[in-house]
Amino acid sequence: MRDYQKREKAESEHFDQLADATGETWWGSTTPAGVERLRRRGRLLATALSAFTDPFVVELGCGTGAFSQYLLEQHPSLRLHGVDISVKAASVAAERLQIYPHAVFQQGSALALEYGDGSVDAVIGCSILHHLPMPEALAEAFRVLRPSGMLWFSEPNMMNPQILLEKNIRFIGKMLQNTEDETAFFRWSIGRQLVDTGFSHVAVRPFDFLHPIIPSRLVYVTTLIGLLLEKIPFAREFAGSLLIIAVK
Repeated sequence: MRDYQKREKAESEHFDQLADATGETWWGSTTPAGVERLRRRGRLLATALSAFTDPFVVELGCGTGAFSQYLLEQHPSLRLHGVDISVKAASVAAERLQIYPHAVFQQGSALALEYGDGSVDAVIGCSILHHLPMPEALAEAFRVLRPSGMLWFSEPNMMNPQILLEKNIRFIGKMLQNTEDETAFFRWSIGRQLVDTGFSHVAVRPFDFLHPIIPSRLVYVTTLIGLLLEKIPFAREFAGSLLIIAVK
């Protein structure tokens, strides 16, 4: 792995360029199926946050606010601070979501969060941990979480055939807007990392068979098929994403 300061610089430049060129940091967040994927994640997270009263939430890798938007639609009064390595992406998020009174978006590093020890109710993110050095990222999330605080992430599943190819064959990944250093996770290995960091009640489950390229007319039926596959023990291992939840 390259020195992380150089890695952060490369990631920042990559996402600055995407935010400038497209207004987004990933093509898959804008398609009909991609939007439905984000909406579902927003619903899942809003349900998980219902265990807290007026939670203070920090979102790592908020990007242009593509995921934040659907979380805030579910929870408009949420005290949400979004942090992203790309100043341009964070600026887009701040402008896009300025209607939400308690949402703040700013440039910053997930490895050096500007929050005190034990000051945050939940640290969350959508497709961000796989860009980060895991021991340092998890340790920093653990530091800022209060006792009984929640870690919640959706991340790419290395068991998925496409994910396996794009994360290990770099020219394929580059065509799909991957950065040089990003990877994906096996659920059992990330589960061990969470336990080793000190988290408890660790749950990592494969979910989501809805690919962003699915046309709008097929989103509903594909979603239903995917929900069925998520209940089948062997088949679900090949889902596109992992839902990661843990408690400090």
